[in-house]
Amino acid sequence: MAPPEECSRCGKLVVRTSLFCPQCGQSRVNPLPKQVAVEPEPPVTEEPAAEHESESEEEQKRSTLSRTTDWIIKNITRVGQGGQSSVDGDGPQDDNPKAEESSEPQRAGGRTSSWPERLQQSSRAQTRFVLHATDGRQFTLGEALSGIGSAESAPEVDEMVWISLTAPDNSVDAFHVRCGVEDGLFWIEDADSIMGTVISEPGRAPLQCIPFERYFVVRGSDLQLGSVVLTLQ
Repeated sequence: MAPPEECSRCGKLVVRTSLFCPQCGQSRVNPLPKQVAVEPEPPVTEEPAAEHESESEEEQKRSTLSRTTDWIIKNITRVGQGGQSSVDGDGPQDDNPKAEESSEPQRAGGRTSSWPERLQQSSRAQTRFVLHATDGRQFTLGEALSGIGSAESAPEVDEMVWISLTAPDNSVDAFHVRCGVEDGLFWIEDADSIMGTVISEPGRAPLQCIPFERYFVVRGSDLQLGSVVLTLQ
């Protein structure tokens, strides 16, 4: 009897007369080539990359700390030399703050303010204005619609604050002007009076009002109703 042979696949001893390997089922007639064991690749570790990243972060921290230290030393040196540090500010500051404080008065005093500027400055978010008459009387006006004339009461049906004002020459009409405050600005409107209304703003030529046209007036201006002059404050 012939000795058994090794299976070409699993290596188990198989009787020569057997057609298949009882262990793995390998055919003895058309055997498959023996499998070659493949050695597994060693696992890739992330430790070197982590170390490199850690070193990069440490270098970045040292660089940031160095720049910060240099900046602090430079500013401390500047203060010690009599300069002004910008530690508390967002950028460089002027070493002569008095020049900045004095620039505004010089600019304001060096030229005459324009009419829109004077108009804005005259309001200053104030909603009350005072009309000063030459005889010493004062009339306070606010947001409510007001009227001025020689009549004892307002001739219009609409409710309004009425100021009765007469002139020796009867140059003030019974209903001479309407006036009021809009967005903190004083306005006046001639009610088609006979002698008319003239606005005299400081530094400007007198302006004859067109009837039923609204004019905004700054504080310090004179309002002439006929022969009566009122100063707006």
